[in-house]
Amino acid sequence: MAERRVLLTRDRGILKRAAVTHGYLVRETLPRLQFREVMARFDLWGSAMPLTRCSVCNSLVGEVEKSVVDDRLQPGTRAHYDRFCQCRGCGRVYWRGAHYRALRRLLMESMPEAEE
Repeated sequence: MAERRVLLTRDRGILKRAAVTHGYLVRETLPRLQFREVMARFDLWGSAMPLTRCSVCNSLVGEVEKSVVDDRLQPGTRAHYDRFCQCRGCGRVYWRGAHYRALRRLLMESMPEAEE
């Protein structure tokens, strides 16, 4: 409430509580469709900056040299990837592997232009 965040829920009862000052009832049941619904409802497509925040602590992620994170990489990752990002908050390391490609594909498929 102090940060004036919007509570997203499928539970109507939660939205009736006095403590909830900003809420939205998500109507879709499938996660991919929920994502599209929320993005459209709050008109977030133009301001979204996907894959720029840490999935653990939500801090910004920035590029780092491989040598900075080399000691934290698995041998396969070290051998196959050269570009890395690191969370400025918790230090988690990211690279453009299979998980990144899957998330990027999900985002691209979810964008309104994908239907046209």
